[in-house]
Amino acid sequence: AVGGGPRYLEAFPEPEILSSFDVIVLGDVGVGEGQLTGEQAAALKRQVASQAAGLVLMPGFRGYQATLLETELDDLFPVFLDPAQPRGWGSATPGQFELTELGARSLLTRLEDTENANANLWASLPGFQWYAGVIRARAGSEVLATHSSEANRFGRIPLIVTKTYGTGKILFMGTDGAWHWRKGVEDKYHYRFWGQVARWMAYQRNM
Repeated sequence: AVGGGPRYLEAFPEPEILSSFDVIVLGDVGVGEGQLTGEQAAALKRQVASQAAGLVLMPGFRGYQATLLETELDDLFPVFLDPAQPRGWGSATPGQFELTELGARSLLTRLEDTENANANLWASLPGFQWYAGVIRARAGSEVLATHSSEANRFGRIPLIVTKTYGTGKILFMGTDGAWHWRKGVEDKYHYRFWGQVARWMAYQRNM
């Protein structure tokens, strides 16, 4: 993001700079004025596909990521977004994650030492009050966690979904509320989860 803090980028990186990134996070951003261009979206796709970089897709309530489906990044999405609900869903009652069988075994979602303790922790993590409008996971992706209660005709709403593309890896995080995990424990679980994601994404590239 363009900003004024230490190490903030002044503009989208040129190819030689972009090639140095192991992991790229796209928040509530799409294609449009003051955001990405189609050419920049294509550059991100190449960075993942041929440079073994990782891409985190974390949409937000403005729904800007829906515009990325009209670019070359569409191929990288592990889920089908609902075109009728680009701004997602909000609720006064916090939602919870529920690990799938894959998620229960995955090192990405292992926040406690044992499977039972880990499942109990995910069920008790501070909830989220917004989640993305997702129809279902795409073929070839792995669903690690769903919404614990909300569902459609395809089943529970996928919220943490991964896939590989070319030499790179992609993680879709269907809520922007994971920062709530810091409540009462500071960075214990928030840092652990994102640290595991970054190491998983960067491993192949750094090998």
